[in-house]
Amino acid sequence: MGVRFHRVLSILPGLRINLSKSGLSTSVGPRGADVNIGRHGVTTNAGIPGTGVSYRSKLGSHGSKLGVVLLVAGLAFAAFRNFGHFAAWFHSAATTSNTSVASAAVPASGLLYVHRGGSAIRALPKASGHVLKKEAKGQQVQLLSRSGDWVQVRDGDIKGWMRASVVGASPPR
Repeated sequence: MGVRFHRVLSILPGLRINLSKSGLSTSVGPRGADVNIGRHGVTTNAGIPGTGVSYRSKLGSHGSKLGVVLLVAGLAFAAFRNFGHFAAWFHSAATTSNTSVASAAVPASGLLYVHRGGSAIRALPKASGHVLKKEAKGQQVQLLSRSGDWVQVRDGDIKGWMRASVVGASPPR
């Protein structure tokens, strides 16, 4: 039995570097529907996830047109399957306030002090919201509004949401 080695390094979503005993190659596209570029040429790979059915073709060979068609179909399937995740990510990244929460927010004003170091100012009033800035214990922030367990604050040019439990009206001890 021969010794084998294979390692895949994910550089970006859809871009991987493949290392093996026989050399280096690059894969572009989601797993199951990618194009592999290496020292032996360009290969298209397309498969139906979870079924074990796949097709592999070296570009330039007789079946390469079928491989390209299957690759495009696989990419379309992967994009359709993951569209909801990308749409949710894009919406949270592009939006700095949640309209349903913002409409329920009660305007308020005053100064608050951060009582827990490393507390995050987030783009949305939820734990999964993008972190805009981490605050140090004792830092002053301006209160803009309240909504349930969250307060909307401003620190300089940054406007976002913090958990109400990590801020208070008096400086921390």
